[in-house]
Amino acid sequence: MLILGIDPGTATTGFGFINIVKGKPVSRGWGLIETNKENKTEVRLERIHKETLKLLKIHKPDIFAIEKVFFATNAKTAIAVGQAIGVMLLAASKTGITVFEYAPGTIKKMVTGSGRASKKEVQVAVRKIMGNHVKSKKHKKTHFDNAADALAVALTHARKEGLIKGGEEK
Repeated sequence: MLILGIDPGTATTGFGFINIVKGKPVSRGWGLIETNKENKTEVRLERIHKETLKLLKIHKPDIFAIEKVFFATNAKTAIAVGQAIGVMLLAASKTGITVFEYAPGTIKKMVTGSGRASKKEVQVAVRKIMGNHVKSKKHKKTHFDNAADALAVALTHARKEGLIKGGEEK
């Protein structure tokens, strides 16, 4: 089973694919959808939609798992991320893929054992669970935290569905 995990954003959206092989998660790739902050909102959303649709059509995952928008202190950011989620869900609908949404605290709990884990703790846990498959690319500045969060979303789905063995990392 191939699961696409998404960490939504308007500037940087992380994505990660995991395949379940004999009850263990194996990374099948990860990366970013990036948009230019100078572009108009509608142009940025169009890019996110097109890139998401392309990922779905090329890789044909069985499941699309996405992090739910989280509203803390910045309503403007929450609205923008909500718009990005909307165009990603539209892409999912166009391909007929099943979508699952997970709250940030649930993702952190399922991957690290704590619903209040930091981004760094999530990255460490994802690398531990996935093994050496998810190292940052050499000599290239990346936002691995976004991709790690996306892989964490995919891992959360796999654990919630009982597709991989084990519980939360300690």
